[in-house]
Amino acid sequence: MTRGLFFLIAVLTLEVVNAVTVYTTATGTAAVAQYTVASTDQTVLTAPDPPAEFSSTVYIQLYDGGMTGMGNPVSGKLLGFSIELSVSAMLMGERPEVLRPEFLNYCALLEARAGGITIRVGGNTQDKATLNLDGNPNNHTIEKYTGTDAAPTDTPEVHFTLDLLDTMAEISTLVNAEWFFGIPFLKTNSDGNAALVLQNTKSILGDKLLGLQLANEPDLYGKHLKKWETYSITDFMNETNYMIQNLPIQAPIIAGPSVCCEWTVGEVLDAGYLTQFQTYIDYVDVMHYPDNNCASPKVDPQPLFQNYLSHTQVQGLVSPYVTAANTAVAAGKKFMMMETNTASCGGFAGISDSFASALWATDYAMQMAYGNFTYGLLHFGGQNVYYNPFTPPPTNMTSVRKWNTGPVFYAQLVAAEALGKSGNARVLDLYIDSNAYHRAGYAIYENGVASRLLLVNYVQSTTPNANDYVATFAVGGGQTGLPAVTPASVKVKYLRADSVNSKDNITWAGQTFGQQFMSDGRLQGDLDIVTIECNTSDGTCNIPVPGPSVALVFLTDAALQNSGAEDTQPQTFATTTTTARIAATIDQAILQTSNGRSGSDPLGATSKSSSQESAGEITSMNPLGLILSVLASVIVAKFPGPSW
Repeated sequence: MTRGLFFLIAVLTLEVVNAVTVYTTATGTAAVAQYTVASTDQTVLTAPDPPAEFSSTVYIQLYDGGMTGMGNPVSGKLLGFSIELSVSAMLMGERPEVLRPEFLNYCALLEARAGGITIRVGGNTQDKATLNLDGNPNNHTIEKYTGTDAAPTDTPEVHFTLDLLDTMAEISTLVNAEWFFGIPFLKTNSDGNAALVLQNTKSILGDKLLGLQLANEPDLYGKHLKKWETYSITDFMNETNYMIQNLPIQAPIIAGPSVCCEWTVGEVLDAGYLTQFQTYIDYVDVMHYPDNNCASPKVDPQPLFQNYLSHTQVQGLVSPYVTAANTAVAAGKKFMMMETNTASCGGFAGISDSFASALWATDYAMQMAYGNFTYGLLHFGGQNVYYNPFTPPPTNMTSVRKWNTGPVFYAQLVAAEALGKSGNARVLDLYIDSNAYHRAGYAIYENGVASRLLLVNYVQSTTPNANDYVATFAVGGGQTGLPAVTPASVKVKYLRADSVNSKDNITWAGQTFGQQFMSDGRLQGDLDIVTIECNTSDGTCNIPVPGPSVALVFLTDAALQNSGAEDTQPQTFATTTTTARIAATIDQAILQTSNGRSGSDPLGATSKSSSQESAGEITSMNPLGLILSVLASVIVAKFPGPSW
């Protein structure tokens, strides 16, 4: 579907001062080598050796009408975004009339496949966030001040304006985004700020608001000195009750308890969280990273590489939550992963930004669907993290660089297509090859019909094709005692890269977002969907699964159509910009903050590397000697006519 959207270019208000700090940009091409942030890190790890035992064939028996053990119905919107509040304007746009078209393009790709996109804005910076109705002194949507807690992320205190909520609402009119938003918890509304945030969020987002997150990692409040050191589950329950009683909440809209580390969600539920707040809770949520990179010095990622190439490791991420998920569902609530990614504190170089993370995240999404999660949201930090689904270029490089697409965003496309738009996808982990760690297989049913298969091969072969496998499947027939209904042919899309350690040349059905910092959020290249003829004589079908790759098999034409799998560019947003050399006033720190216990700058952003390290060379000089640059903003205006 095409919408008539046209983007004009506007230059932000410029300001000349006696002494300014600028990034060195002597020439566009020379400046490319002058910035070093995690999102441009070229660390390449050594791929793990292939397993000693490897079967080149797998047999999968499917049954018409469904299979025992399938997860509850989920939608293709399961694998969404978690955006740290402090960097939300950097990603989405400063104001509703100044949106980031690249962000819209990424969202539009997911909307075409899943019918929409799930986004959470919050994180560590939500708990002390202040809504300034009259705007911020610097006229920015987000303003940050030095934080005072003991978190490893040196979390800043954020002041935001209504422009943020208006921006979110405007995005929803363009790409059907639905939102979770974090409510400040640390002051328990003693200053009325939490009520102000809640009222305006509900009013502005309306039916696009999925839920309000009440508290963020409360099990770390004591450890990080956000509360008293002995802060307990009982204290949290008492403060939650106080908040709910003093906030204008009339219907189930709360997402909680958002625990991550020191308490289990089961312990909080056992304390009565679900029963006491039944009237107000819509989502029981958790937050979890499989590992962390918060220590100093940083962790050596090489020994950990194999953990992200293992189906059994992925199963271990979800299995601790099965009981809690079933408890929530039985109580009429939804269960979700509010925040996750490859590792806290920004992820790991060579893992979070390699093809391995795309394989891992695809498997993880399917495992969450199988485990009765409604949503699982991949976290965004700032410039100096490795795990972002996508990252804008540093501000000093906007004239010569585009956005960088992370490998996990490819997984979001795959997951959206695997689950589709119906909202009735039910996923089953097939435990293929006796649950071998180096491969995964999932069946996806819709309304009792086997609609898709998803197959993963984690193995990086040392000899070409030596670790490819063929999955042979049948629907009914054989020894099942049921009629054979295997399709005559199937369509297959492959997620491929040269190696599990590849950072570039990742393709989804032949299409790619290109090299690092070369994307505008639109897929490039020709779509390549493979048609495989099945064996009508014995009712089986053979699907090659190269190593490493993901194969998404569409068993029916309806499944293909319902996933947007053939829609290469359903909606695009123009990203034409012009640049000149005039210095624009903008807070550079906005582009260098992150979260998810992930990093920090001198303003207390959440990336442990310094902002100087992240930003590249900094020079101060008199404006008379300054080589000036323009910051161009893309302004969205609605006009009739075709999309660009």
